[in-house]
This record gives sequence, structure tokens and C-alpha cells, in this order.
Amino acid sequence: MPSYSPPDSMEKKKILVLVDWFAPGYKAGGPIQSCVNFAFSFKNEFDIYVLTTDTDHGERTPYEGIPTGRWLAHLHPDFKVKYLPKADLKATQIKKEIQELNADFIYLNHLFSPLFVVYPLWLKYRRQFSGQVVLCPRGALYDSALSVKPWKKTPFLKMFRWMALHKRILFHATNEREKTAILRFFPGSRVQIADNLPKADQGAYESCPKKEGFVKCIFIARIVPIKNLLFFLRALEKVKADVELTIVGPAEDNAYWAECSKAIDGLGKNIKVSYLGPRRNDELMPLLRQHHIFVLPTTGENFGHSIFEALLAGRPVLISDQTPWLGLVPRKAGWDLPLTDTGGFTRVVEEAADWDQSTFDQWGGAAWSYANAFIKSPGLREQYLDLFR
Repeated sequence: MPSYSPPDSMEKKKILVLVDWFAPGYKAGGPIQSCVNFAFSFKNEFDIYVLTTDTDHGERTPYEGIPTGRWLAHLHPDFKVKYLPKADLKATQIKKEIQELNADFIYLNHLFSPLFVVYPLWLKYRRQFSGQVVLCPRGALYDSALSVKPWKKTPFLKMFRWMALHKRILFHATNEREKTAILRFFPGSRVQIADNLPKADQGAYESCPKKEGFVKCIFIARIVPIKNLLFFLRALEKVKADVELTIVGPAEDNAYWAECSKAIDGLGKNIKVSYLGPRRNDELMPLLRQHHIFVLPTTGENFGHSIFEALLAGRPVLISDQTPWLGLVPRKAGWDLPLTDTGGFTRVVEEAADWDQSTFDQWGGAAWSYANAFIKSPGLREQYLDLFR
């Protein structure tokens, strides 16, 4: 993508990114990756500061070897990150950091984080800082997301509207579907669309051996109901071909993982399942390239970084139609199926198992090209520059 740099006489605008987790964290999935990609992609155009915590999602032990409480340029010299101790983090510390930095823009990610979204919005309401707030819900307003712990989320949304907070900020929607969701809850809001920034470094297409009658599938996601692993396991019950399924991701919901484990135990001898647990982002590409197709029958994704990572690797994706990645079959990049069609997922696994080496490489190459066209889209950078003008 072409790079934009402001003229020497133009002072770069300062952006403070607030996010619960950031690199080297990886267990929160997409929100981390979206913010990391933003910082790396626009480090030359803006002065970017990221305020986050010192502990990964779901963990109690802080990152090893990373100092807290001061601005670091350890990830790249052109943007800074400050890690605050999560164990004793207080709202007053967030307020202090926002006011001291005095950024032109405060970029909030997600919607229901008490300290990194809700409290900064309260400060904006109280006129405790002057910077423009840009809020990206990152799928938090989709029905599938709101169905989780609605007793917590619904009162906040009502309070948000009652306080008219939506009239004081700019919403960043990552697609038309999210814009519609935002306007459904907050009519009259200012909303601008800028697609999620993907990982942009794509290596050459690499194949892997493929024999007929056998397919290697990989599922990469947090193991929670919204990612719908159990649905796919049930689809595998009727598959006759030989299948190896690799599951990667933290088992956050123990009761749900227990259901999945029971389903795994009930699969036929032709289905072999391996659970690897969570893996760092830099471990995912080699894992993807060892498999033939990526699977994620999610009930809702705002972007789906693991989906795109699979496409970058040149691996067709078997996903639900509840993501932005639609119309995949004509492009031979994968399949986006309705969740009412469990049999469709079964049929696709059988179809992929029947592929010979040539057919696999045809689909793999098409998936790689599909991702390549997306990262080279000339309008993507301009959308973000418009958000922070």
C-alpha cells in the first residue's frame, strides 16, 4: 500500500489508543490484532500512544520482562506503549494518563470495558479532556454478542443513550453491517466506515501434501459458544472420510469445553482430534500451512482475523455466513454457509477430502489471491486517515 506522510510543516496529530490487551498478548484474539495492525500501519502518519494492561486476557501473571508505568518503544521506535499493572489498576490512573498526554484523538476499542471504554466516556461526558473520541465497537452491538451477559450490557446501552453520549463522539464502524447496528441503538450518531486493518505481510503461496480421501482441518479461536466449535464437531459425526482436526485456542468456557470434549470422544475412528491450547500469533501461520482447510462456524464476527490469516496462508475457509467474508465459493476461496445447514458443513468436509493435489492447490492459490487483493485495496488507508482528520 502507498504510504502517506504529512509535510514537514504539518505537525502530526496525537492518537491515544485505549485497549485492555495489546502485544505481546494474544489470548483476546481479534481486538488485540486490530489495534496492533493500526499502530504499525499508521506509525508514520500519526504520533500513536497505546495505553493497556500488563497482563494477557484471562491471565493473572504479567508479561515477563516488560516494565510497567512508563512509555516504551520496544515494539517499534515510531510508536509508544505503556503497560499499567492490571492487579491494582484504578480509574484515577486512566484519567491521569488521558489528561497528561492531551491527545488530539482518544481511540476506544470495544464497548463494554469498564476502565478502557466506559470510564473514558464518562470523563468525556464530564468534559475532563478535550480530545475527540473515536469509538470502535468491534462487533459488540451484534445480536450474537449482546446475547452474552445481556443483564450487564442492556442497562449500559440505555444509560449511554439517556446521557446522549453518542452525540459527543465519532463511531468507527468496520463495515456496513456494523454501521447499521450502531444506528439501530444510537440513531443520529456520526458513523464512519473503515474496514478492519488486516495483517499485511503475506509470504508466497506454500502448498502441503494432499491425498484423496483425507483432509486436515484447523480451528483457531477462543473456545466459547459464539465460536461454535461444538456445531462443527456435530457436523463431523456424519463424515465418512478420514479427517484430522486441530483445535487451537484458550478454553475460556469450561462447561462448553466439557461438551466439546464429550462430542470428540463420540466421533468415529476416522476422525482424529488434537487440542493444542492457545498459541502465539507468530505460531499460527506455520500451523495453518500444515492443514488443508480452516474451519470456524462462528455465530458472529466483526472481521475474523483468524479467517483472514488462513486466507493469507492460502487455505480455503469453511465458515458461517455471519462474517464479512461472503461469496467465497465462486472465488474458490472457501465456503460461507448458513448455520441452519449442518449437513452443508458435513458435505464440504467430504468434498475437500476428495480433492487431489491439483484441486487443493487450485483452491489454495485462489484463497491466497483473494487475501492478496484485499491487502492491496487502495482505499483502505484513506478510510483511516478520514477517521482522524
